[in-house]
Amino acid sequence: MCNRLEAYLYAPIVWLRFYFYSLAMKRIIVAVLAGSLSLFVATAQAQTTLPASIEYSEEVTVEDGNPVALYQQALAWAEGKFPYTPKTDLQAKKESREVSLTGTSKIKMAAAKASGPEQEHAVRFTFLFRTTSQGYMYSVGNFRVVPDAKEPTITVALNEYIQLLSQARSNDRTRNDRRVAAQTNAVASDVASAFRSYMNSQPVLKDGAVGLPNDNDER
Repeated sequence: MCNRLEAYLYAPIVWLRFYFYSLAMKRIIVAVLAGSLSLFVATAQAQTTLPASIEYSEEVTVEDGNPVALYQQALAWAEGKFPYTPKTDLQAKKESREVSLTGTSKIKMAAAKASGPEQEHAVRFTFLFRTTSQGYMYSVGNFRVVPDAKEPTITVALNEYIQLLSQARSNDRTRNDRRVAAQTNAVASDVASAFRSYMNSQPVLKDGAVGLPNDNDER
């Protein structure tokens, strides 16, 4: 009789323990699922968000600078000093004092297989110059990769190409996404440095003067 009474009194305690244990397990499962969902969403966003575009731009102040002379100097550089050839689509707009062209460089990537040779692709970019009320501005950007040398007219935007590289199975070893980004950044910096050095070496004509000075003119 006593054993039956103890079992009768103990049964609700066992049931309560089981109830609270089940409730705790449900909370743990919900937390795990929520964490997994957050991780999935973050991963999906990382895969769909494009890397930032690579570009170098600068606005340069030239006190009392002659915009016509600045335009002529930039055009002379684009025609004879531009470092990355072949160059195409050279456009000079005298009325708006703008100069633009397409330059070509190359990027090198590690092969997908460890024993394979390096891969090389052409990359095109745009150089743009225009005068401003304070001097001039220029930019190096709009990088496009030529994935297949046999189809040189087909290009892929650089940030899209880098995203594809980052999703490749071999990228943990090759780090090709970082390689390409670093190389194109170097190209943008090199073009900008070459142009700015050239412009800094040129004489500054005061606003109102016409044409480029001769060697015998006073500077």
